[in-house]
Amino acid sequence: MKRLQTRKLTLTDTPSIQEFCYEIHNPTGEDVWLDEFELFHADSLAELGVEAEGCRLFRTGRHKNDMPSVAVLGRMDDAMRDALGSMSETGDRNADAPGQRTIVSDHLTLLGSSRRCCMIAFMTGRSQLFHTRIRVDERGGFLSLSAGVELRRFLRPGETICTETLRVGQTSQPEAAVRRFAQEKARAEGARRCAPPSVFCTWYYYGLTVTQEDVLTNLTRMEAQRLPFDVFQIDEGWERTLGWWEGNAKFPMPMDQLAARIRQAGYRPGIWTSPFVAHETAPVWQEHPEWMLREKDGSPCIFPMNDTVYRVFDITAPGTHEYFTELYRRLTFDWGYTYHKLDFTRAAVIYENADFHDKHITLAAAYREAVAAIRRGMGEDAYFLMCGGLYDPIIGLVDAQRSGSDVLSMWSSTINKGGKTAPYTIKQSLLRWYMNEWWHNDPDALMIRRNPTMERGLRLTYGLLNDDEVRTVVANQLTGGGIVCSTEPLDRIDEDRLMELRLILPPMDTRTEPLALMESGRFPDSVRVAYPQDGRVLLVLINWSDTEAVPASVTISGDVLGCPVSGEDRFAVSSYYDGTYETDARAGSAVSLGSIPPHGTAVIKIERIDDTPVVLASDAHYSMGLELDRLCLGEECLIAEGENRFAVPAHYSVLIPCSGEVVRFTLPPLGRHALRIPLRA
Repeated sequence: MKRLQTRKLTLTDTPSIQEFCYEIHNPTGEDVWLDEFELFHADSLAELGVEAEGCRLFRTGRHKNDMPSVAVLGRMDDAMRDALGSMSETGDRNADAPGQRTIVSDHLTLLGSSRRCCMIAFMTGRSQLFHTRIRVDERGGFLSLSAGVELRRFLRPGETICTETLRVGQTSQPEAAVRRFAQEKARAEGARRCAPPSVFCTWYYYGLTVTQEDVLTNLTRMEAQRLPFDVFQIDEGWERTLGWWEGNAKFPMPMDQLAARIRQAGYRPGIWTSPFVAHETAPVWQEHPEWMLREKDGSPCIFPMNDTVYRVFDITAPGTHEYFTELYRRLTFDWGYTYHKLDFTRAAVIYENADFHDKHITLAAAYREAVAAIRRGMGEDAYFLMCGGLYDPIIGLVDAQRSGSDVLSMWSSTINKGGKTAPYTIKQSLLRWYMNEWWHNDPDALMIRRNPTMERGLRLTYGLLNDDEVRTVVANQLTGGGIVCSTEPLDRIDEDRLMELRLILPPMDTRTEPLALMESGRFPDSVRVAYPQDGRVLLVLINWSDTEAVPASVTISGDVLGCPVSGEDRFAVSSYYDGTYETDARAGSAVSLGSIPPHGTAVIKIERIDDTPVVLASDAHYSMGLELDRLCLGEECLIAEGENRFAVPAHYSVLIPCSGEVVRFTLPPLGRHALRIPLRA
C-alpha cells in the first residue's frame, strides 16, 4: 500500500475506549490491489491493559463450524486446542492442525479476567471481512495480537474507502460489555425481530432418503396428535439435484400442492435450498457457464458435501442476483413456501484463490448484496433461516442463523470418531448467545429418540442419548434463545421421549447468557435464561463430567439474576426435574436442590415472591407457568386458565403467598381449560 494514502479517523478516544477506522485513498491513475489492512497491533498483554497472570481469552469464529472458546493463555489444554480448532460440518471435532499456533477470532475478542478485560470488537461489518489473530507459543502463551480487515479488491483511481470500525476498550463487566456490543450492532444494522417459530424438520432422521410418503406420514401424525409446531419444513432430498429446484421422483406430488397440504394441516410450509452451489448436471450450468466460480488457473471451485461435489456460484457475476431473486419468488409466491432454510451458504466466500468477476468489490459486500437479492425474492414476510453463512454482513436481512455444527443424537461414540458430539455443538450454541440480538439463534434440531441401530444407512437415525443426556439436549433448545426445532419419526418414537417437546413448546421470548464467562471451564456450565415479560429467571446447570455427580445449587445474587436484589426480597427457588423447592430464599442464600448426574442438567427457576401465585413445580413447560393464559387469585379460589397442547396431563403445584398454602391442580390433555381450585378457609 505504499502508493496509497491512509488516514486514521478517531471516533471515540477516552481512557477506557478507543474507536476508530482508517480511510484509504488511491491518488494514482491506475487500479491498486488491496489485500489486508492492519488496524491494531499489540506485542504484549500490558499493551492491552491486562495482567498476564491467569489471563483468559474468549475467541469467536467467522463460520458456524468454528469453535468459540474460553481458554487460559499459557495452558495448552483441551480448551486451548478448541480455540485453535473447529468442527466439521457433521458434528465431528476436527483434529488439531499440526503446528497450529494462531487463534483466529472474528467480530469479538476478550482477553483478561472477570475483573478486568480488554475487548476488541468490530462495530460495523457490512463491507469487509475481518479478523483478530492471536499468536501463541507451544505452551499457549501470548506472543502478539493483530486486528485487521480483509479487502482483496482493486481500488479505482481517485477512489476512497473506509475500513470497518474497530473498538478497543477496557471493561470490568465482560458479559454486560458483550451484550452492549451486540445491541449496538443490532440497532446500527437494523436487526429483524419477530416471534421465534417452532419447526419440524425432516433432515435429522430422514436425510437425503426423505420421500413424499415420509412427509405425509409425519404430517398426518402431527395433525392427529395436534403437535404445536409452527412450521413443517422439508429439508434436503426433495430436489432433483442441488441447483435443479424441482421435485424428484420421490416427490410425485407437485411441490406447490404439497405446500398446500401442509397449510391445510395448520402448519407453515418450509423448504430447504442451497442457492450458492449447484451440481455439475444442474441446467443452470448449461445455461450460464459464466456464473461458475473458478480458481485463478481456470478450474472450477469445488464444494464437497454429503459424498458429492458441487460447483459454486460467482456471486459477483452479472445476472446471478436476478437468478436468486426469481428462484425465491417462485418458491415463495408460486409454490407457497414461506419458511426458507438456506444451507452451504459459506461456499460463496471460502476460496482464497478464486477469480471473481468483479474485482472492485469485497467479498463481504458481495455476499450482502447476494443475500439481499434472495430476500427481495421471498419478500419481507417470509421467514429466512441462514445455515452456515457469514455473520455480520447479513444482520438485518435474515431472521435466523445457525449457531453451531450439525447435531447427532449421541454424546460420545466410536461411531463418530470418538468425539464428544453433543458437548461440542452445545458449546458452540452457548458461546454465541449474544447473536440473539441480531436474529434468532438456531441450535439445530432436537433428536431424542431411542434407536441403538442405524437405519436407512444414515448415522442420523441413531438415538444413543440416555435419559440424563436427553435433559441436556432439550435444555439446549431453551438456552439457544431462538428457534426450537426437532426431527423424529413420529410413527415410531417412544411417547415419553416425544413428550419432552412440551418442555420447550411454544418457544418464548427469553434473554440467555452464560454466567462468569471469563471464568468458565472448557464447557460453560451455568446459563441464565431470563423472561423479560415477568422478571422470572431460569438457571440452567450442566454437568459435563463423565463420571461424577455435582450439586444442583444456587446462591441468590444480582449476578445470578441479572438485576439488583435487596435483603428485603424473598424468592421461590424450584428445581424443574426433581420437583424440590425453597420458598424463603433471600439475597446471599445458598439453596441446594439435589444433585446433577453425569451429562445431566438441572433447570432451576428463581422467582421473586410478592402477592401473586407462584408455580413451585410442574411437568409442563420449562417456564413453569408462563404457558398458562391466566394464574391468579379469585374469591376464595385459585384461577388457572390455559391450553394443554399435548396428549398427557399437565400437573402444577402453586404457592399462595398470603397464606403459604401450596395448591395442586391438573390440566387435562389436549384442550383449553379454565379451573377454579378452592383454597383452604
